[in-house]
Amino acid sequence: MNDAVADRLASDQASAAPPLRREWAQRLLVLLPGLALLAFWQWASGRLIKEIYISKPTAIMLRLYELFASGEIYPHLWTTGQELVMGYGIGVAAGIVGGYALGRSPRLARIFEPYVMAFYGVPKIALAPLFIIWFGIGVGSKVALASIMVFFLVFYNVYAGVRGVDREVVNLALVMGANQRQLTYHVYLPAAAPYVILGMRMAVPYAVIGVIVGEFTSSIEGLGLFIHEASATYDPAGVFAGIVILLAFVVGANAVTGRLERRLLRWRKPSGQGPSDI
Repeated sequence: MNDAVADRLASDQASAAPPLRREWAQRLLVLLPGLALLAFWQWASGRLIKEIYISKPTAIMLRLYELFASGEIYPHLWTTGQELVMGYGIGVAAGIVGGYALGRSPRLARIFEPYVMAFYGVPKIALAPLFIIWFGIGVGSKVALASIMVFFLVFYNVYAGVRGVDREVVNLALVMGANQRQLTYHVYLPAAAPYVILGMRMAVPYAVIGVIVGEFTSSIEGLGLFIHEASATYDPAGVFAGIVILLAFVVGANAVTGRLERRLLRWRKPSGQGPSDI
């Protein structure tokens, strides 16, 4: 009996080993292009292109260490982080409410959709000076600009998701006695959830763009101001260090929204087969 159990455990471990190796191989395959680019960049800086233009990956890592070791970057991180969280949160909340309201009411959609489309066509970056006049050079103007950029992406995804709900499902729920609150929580929101998550993920880089553009225009603190000052003083390592920190913001936010997607949409079953390797 013990021999049978041992053989079973050995066979299970043997069957689990290939998928584990494949997973690590896939991760390594993802990292290879980035590592190759960094290696080429390190070699080309100073040989093909002057280092004053692109710096070196090693110099950028050293600059990052200096920024965090000295504490110079922390006030900028705190300011930009506040602006991103508030701007993203306000934009997402307003986009969900607006998209749901217009998606549920064809009459409201006919009235307000032309105005939303017209305002959507205005370059948001052109609004930065106006927001600075209204809200000052502090956090408020950056939050407003980031909120506007996030709002439209979330709004149109939610609007499309709510409008795309199968009318037969809604009628069936009404026949079974569902009220408007139950329709919202049990029919419309679950059906629109993939669209909401898609809009939230798409809006992350736009929130960063809104905040950084606002800080470029006028600010007291923030990563945008830090990058602008590094550019003005011909410090490419400092510029790339600021960009790396912004990339970390985007990657972290995408990881959070990805986990939120898996949690909220865990009821969905994957349909069909995945794409085949070519």
